[in-house]
Amino acid sequence: MWQLVPLTLLCITSVVQGLSFRASTNQPCFNISKPETPVLDPKWIHSLEKIYYPVMSTVHLYRVAVDLLQKDPKDVRLSTVYYDACITWTLFGNGTSVQRGFNGLTREYETTPLSDNPDAFTFVGVGGNKDIYAGTLNTLLTDNKTFFFSAICLSNGEMSWGVGSTTPTLTEETKKIVLDYATNLGFNTEDFTELKYDSCKNKN
Repeated sequence: MWQLVPLTLLCITSVVQGLSFRASTNQPCFNISKPETPVLDPKWIHSLEKIYYPVMSTVHLYRVAVDLLQKDPKDVRLSTVYYDACITWTLFGNGTSVQRGFNGLTREYETTPLSDNPDAFTFVGVGGNKDIYAGTLNTLLTDNKTFFFSAICLSNGEMSWGVGSTTPTLTEETKKIVLDYATNLGFNTEDFTELKYDSCKNKN
């Protein structure tokens, strides 16, 4: 059983700081071992009409936001991302997924499963700037009921992670489990961030 970390490890980045490339490029990709048996139940994941993204690394939040907004990275500020992102995902069985956020913006991605790992797939945005957010996603931890934890090796060599959820918030117990898991994988505890959905103007 994983050792639970204190809640204080959930470090939400201060809104007075802007997202920067320096803060989002300090974690190179590292090897993720393939689980001995499949982790994710495909029937469960594809039954979800909407997937929330309540907890993730700052690296991941930054890349997702820049790609969805299709803005120059220097023009993206944490205050906008934290309060207005409201990110959700919809997965489709035809090899595509759609990200929604920022009061109605959408971004479509092409996904390709890895032939030797049912818990992993590559993804790339359709149109727009494809270099900001693309890579390989590995689902490593899930209860196949309420959440799943994924580590993402981006095509530019950065490593990030995110938690998909059936609800806009995670329970305190689940937060502790996933943050401890991320720490054990080698992610920096100072790179943890959390989105809030209670002020979303558009429920996506």
